Amino acid sequence: MRIAVLADIHGNLPALLAVLDDLATVAPDLVIAAGDFQNRGPQPREVTDLLFSRGWPMLRGNHEDYVLHQSAGMEVTDLADHYNWLPARWTASVTRCRLDAIRSLPIALTLEGPNGDSVVVAHGSPRSNAEGFFPSTSDRAAREMFGEPPPAVLCCGHTHFPLIRQVDSTLLFNVGSVGFPFDGDQRAAYGVLSFHDGKWLAELRRVPYPVDEVIEIFRRNGFYQSVGPLGYVIRRELESARPHLTAFYQLFGPLLRNRRLSIFEAVDAYLEMSQTAIEEEYLKMRRKRV
Repeated sequence: MRIAVLADIHGNLPALLAVLDDLATVAPDLVIAAGDFQNRGPQPREVTDLLFSRGWPMLRGNHEDYVLHQSAGMEVTDLADHYNWLPARWTASVTRCRLDAIRSLPIALTLEGPNGDSVVVAHGSPRSNAEGFFPSTSDRAAREMFGEPPPAVLCCGHTHFPLIRQVDSTLLFNVGSVGFPFDGDQRAAYGVLSFHDGKWLAELRRVPYPVDEVIEIFRRNGFYQSVGPLGYVIRRELESARPHLTAFYQLFGPLLRNRRLSIFEAVDAYLEMSQTAIEEEYLKMRRKRV
């Protein structure tokens, strides 16, 4: 039995198409789209339509929830949050015909393995699509997120950081991100679970795709105009394969809220920072909050 799990596509159609080509060589018995297929990237409608056309089991990630909230006309009064929500608002506008179907998707599903073991596939964790497993997640925190009884396998996404780890009797497998990897490797990431000789094996697959083509789509389809200045921060995430939206709001959110900088000035200042400087300043701010 082989199960392929694709998570965090985030509207990146070229990355998804490259993974589909790779899947043809893997030939899994089942493919699961584990949430966050929408938002962030420039082609959410195309990605969403393609996934639904496949008839695969699909999960609702936290970014699908963001899109659903914005489709309902969620009021945003905070200036920094206004810009943060623009990508979800635009995604809702171009995928409106799919929103009811997306609303009905679960955040996790449980499968029974050939030996009767439970295999849970979740976007984040079985209890929430807004929490996830990082390489730094402790075993104690992982046990709490597993729930009771713990599954034989927990396969997830959400954090964009791949992870394969044994925690007690549970094989923990974070498959990373198809569309926006955050581990410094631009290649699309997805996972394959295989049952062999009475045990589950986890394989992380990396697939190259034309990142430059996605950047060209940003320009060609009016992405920057649709999602606002944060489109350039999202582009940096794609190019660097590192997270930037969270760091941007940690570093510049207070300046936006106090109107000491405009969103354009804040984005320009952030984009001028080196990766090293961003990570150092972000760590300083996190330490102050501990």
